[in-house]
Amino acid sequence: SVYDIFGTLAAGGTIVIPDASARKYPAHWLELMQREQVTVWNSIPTLMQMLVEYAGGCQETLPISLRLVMLSGDWIPLNLPNLIKAAANQTQIVSLGGATEASIWSICYPIETVDRHWKSIPYGKPLQNQRLYVLKESLEPCPVWAVGQLYIGGIGLAQGYWHDEQKTNSSFIIHPHTGERLYQTGDLGRYLPDGNIEFLGRVDS
Repeated sequence: SVYDIFGTLAAGGTIVIPDASARKYPAHWLELMQREQVTVWNSIPTLMQMLVEYAGGCQETLPISLRLVMLSGDWIPLNLPNLIKAAANQTQIVSLGGATEASIWSICYPIETVDRHWKSIPYGKPLQNQRLYVLKESLEPCPVWAVGQLYIGGIGLAQGYWHDEQKTNSSFIIHPHTGERLYQTGDLGRYLPDGNIEFLGRVDS
C-alpha cells in the first residue's frame, strides 16, 4: 500500500479503487479500467489472471490506456504473460520481488517473452540502489546454477524489527568480508548465465 498510495500520488497519478461490494468481481474491475482509462495495474498474479480470463471469456480487451502491468507477491503462472498480451498487446509486463524488510521491492524482471524451457519466470536483477546476492552458508558468492540463500543489501534495508532486537540480530547481518549490512531473506535462488536470479522457494519449505 505504501507504493500504491504514496508512490502514485507523488507521481501525480489517480488511485482507482473498486467498490467494496464488487471488489471480488473482474467484471467490475474491467468496467472501472475502461471508464477511468487506467494506465498502471499492480497486484498479485492471481487477480490479473482472473481479469484476463474474464476478458477473454467475454471477448473483451483491456483498455488501450493500460501501459504497465506490475505483478508481485506470488509465483507468476507461465501462461499468464501471453494471456495479458492477448488482452492488451501494448502493455509492458514486469515481475517484482523482494521483502518487507527491504522496502517491499528489490528486484525486477521485464517479461517480454516466455521461454518454453522455463520452469518459472526469472526473479530478475536488482533495482537501482538495491543489491541481491546468492550466497553459500559460508557467505561466499555462489557460482552460476548453484543454489544458495538470497540476501538483500542497499539503501532500502529496514533498521530492524520494532522492539525485537533478537529477531533483528538474527535476520540482519554484517558480511564478514565486505562489511555490508544484509538482510537474510530465508529464500533460495541461483544465478542464471545471463546475470538474472532464479527464485527457488523458501529454505524451510
